Amino acid sequence: MAGSRRDRWFLIVATAIGTALLFGLFGRALLFGETFTERDLGLYYRAAKSLIAPLVHASDGVPLWNPFFGSGQPFAANPEHEVFHPMTALFLVLPFEWAFRLQVILPPFAAAASMFALLRTLRRSQPAALFGAIGWGFGGYLLSTTNLLPILLAASLLPLVVLFTFRVTRDRRSVDIVGLALAFGLIGLAGEPSTLLMAPIFVIPGFALARPTTRGRAVVTVGAGVALGIALSGVMLLPGLHHASKTVRTAGLGAHEADRWSMPPARALDLLAPYVDRSDYLYSLYPGALATLLAIAAWTVRRRGRSAWLAVAIGGYLVALGNHLPIWPLLHRLPLLSGIRFPEKFVVLLVFPIAVASAFGLDQLAYGRERARRPLRRALAVIALAAGAAAAGLSHGAALHLALVAGTGWLLLATWRRLGRARASGLACAILTADLLAAGRPLLTTNPAHLVAAPPPYLAPLVEDRRPHLLFDAASFDNRYADAGLIRPPPQPAEWGLAMTLEKDFDLTQLRWTNESTVLFWLAIKKDRSLLEPLLARRGVTALVRYTPGLRLVDGRVELPPGQQSPVQVRLAPGSHPFAFAVQKVEIVRGGQGWMDAVARLGPAVADSALVDEAELQAFDGSPAAAEIQILDRRPQRLSLSIEGRGPGPSFVAVNQTWDDGWHATIDGVPARLLRTDVALSGLIVPAGRHQVELRYQDPYVTAGMIITLAAALACLGLVILGRRRA
Repeated sequence: MAGSRRDRWFLIVATAIGTALLFGLFGRALLFGETFTERDLGLYYRAAKSLIAPLVHASDGVPLWNPFFGSGQPFAANPEHEVFHPMTALFLVLPFEWAFRLQVILPPFAAAASMFALLRTLRRSQPAALFGAIGWGFGGYLLSTTNLLPILLAASLLPLVVLFTFRVTRDRRSVDIVGLALAFGLIGLAGEPSTLLMAPIFVIPGFALARPTTRGRAVVTVGAGVALGIALSGVMLLPGLHHASKTVRTAGLGAHEADRWSMPPARALDLLAPYVDRSDYLYSLYPGALATLLAIAAWTVRRRGRSAWLAVAIGGYLVALGNHLPIWPLLHRLPLLSGIRFPEKFVVLLVFPIAVASAFGLDQLAYGRERARRPLRRALAVIALAAGAAAAGLSHGAALHLALVAGTGWLLLATWRRLGRARASGLACAILTADLLAAGRPLLTTNPAHLVAAPPPYLAPLVEDRRPHLLFDAASFDNRYADAGLIRPPPQPAEWGLAMTLEKDFDLTQLRWTNESTVLFWLAIKKDRSLLEPLLARRGVTALVRYTPGLRLVDGRVELPPGQQSPVQVRLAPGSHPFAFAVQKVEIVRGGQGWMDAVARLGPAVADSALVDEAELQAFDGSPAAAEIQILDRRPQRLSLSIEGRGPGPSFVAVNQTWDDGWHATIDGVPARLLRTDVALSGLIVPAGRHQVELRYQDPYVTAGMIITLAAALACLGLVILGRRRA
């Protein structure tokens, strides 16, 4: 009966805390029609996610190709889009705004629930498990990743890896092997390579709890679960690896790019004091001062399995320091790590063990002797006095926050006996909740959804025009006004149906020849400004975004030139070539420098020319014939053309779309070679006369990945059935 009352009391406390976290952190998005806009959410993921439903419908299935980014880019194969993750399905069944908000709101609660399940499996009390769940799900680390969706989706399920590893090593049941496989599979489907590479490290503490006599067998069983999980995510991993081999990451990233966000050693103080720095990759690491102190208290007591967590935490901290130590440069030379950026990502190996250890510390506090509480009480008193003095002297909000948390924690410990074990543990959870609510709210920036969803005034005429436009945003390359927020840089215009070309590669996931074409374009323009118009006309650009000439920045404020109403202009280019056209001249070039030399030599004539690398085409005899081209059907993964070549020789048809090995051409049903031209675009040679030309996009790696995932899913089902029969 007493246990039933305790369970009811715990359920009430947990529900109250969950409700407070839901509305305290996400209330503006849930109740007031606001949406999340912080950093990558607004700059990249909103535009990319807005394309999912339209591309699925336009592609009649899996959206393999995205015609809106960089003159066209692979979509399903790009891990950044998480096309096959279950959360992505929300965009197909819910209004976009609600689906987008839930991408941010649901993972922290999933993280907390999975951590609670892990800690209960590790035989922690209900209050202690709740305490650790709050610190993990709503601490600074996970809330900082809410603007980094792939990391958020992957990291939120890391507790399940540990949970099922422990259960497999303990019981070796087939259903637990399936659970481990599903955990790894979901992490893989999130498309975040660094978290997937770190996930096996979280298997180690599970082995530490296994009996020495059974560890050899456990290694085999857990390895089978991990392998099955990797196979489950094959639909993302196989095409993702192939796609990565076609980006600039395949050659490895330089130190400047890879080390750009190395964690300063002093950021360890963030584990004790709430601090938000938006110049860091992760704005905050703060898991709650009480959680950190309880974790330290737990590690001071030698218990089986805890040293493994401490080793993981220390290792994660050292790797996250990046270029401050020689460890990261050595690791970055390894094949799978050479394309990984930002060592600060590895700080999850530090924060996660703290959440786990804090639950052990709370139980140690609740069930240990009085002398176990004395060092913690003294530490809280010192922190409260020091933070209070800092707050009084500097009026620093973080110091005042820490003083209140430490003071409240000290008061809780001082009255622990009088309150009783259950109430005191519940109050500890409440203190941590209030602490993280205050510290976490600044990490979740929201703005009215109707303002975010509306196109800016300078793009509104293009959106209302309804004709297909190809946008080149020159303003996004002008750093003078970058902080003024005058433009919605690419790929944001894709949200309103505007395709783009020659934009910056936001996350180094564009095809490397697309990246190369952008670099060469700007080098050519820098040498000869008069080439801008013909090069854009060649690509079929219909609209150019630029800052208004004469714009000035005075004392941080933008001043418009006389007679101008807007700091941004959109200039239409009616003379640009259509999506497919017959060129007047074909030149064979050698490499990027050969393209540069040919562009400089041709001058304005480059608008009507195709520059083909000698690796693609050895020679083109004579001048290409004129041709009349009609677009019969144009979809993301299919292009149908009617071409009448006027002869007598063949015509060269330029298609202003990115070349990729997944595109295949046929002329009257007979396969024809699709040539990469002008560094990154497409073209093909068509004989004289009337012909039907078809271009179709296929990705055999996606198909093969689907087969692997389906086979793994059937294997999981078989293991579950087998386990039930054995039971």
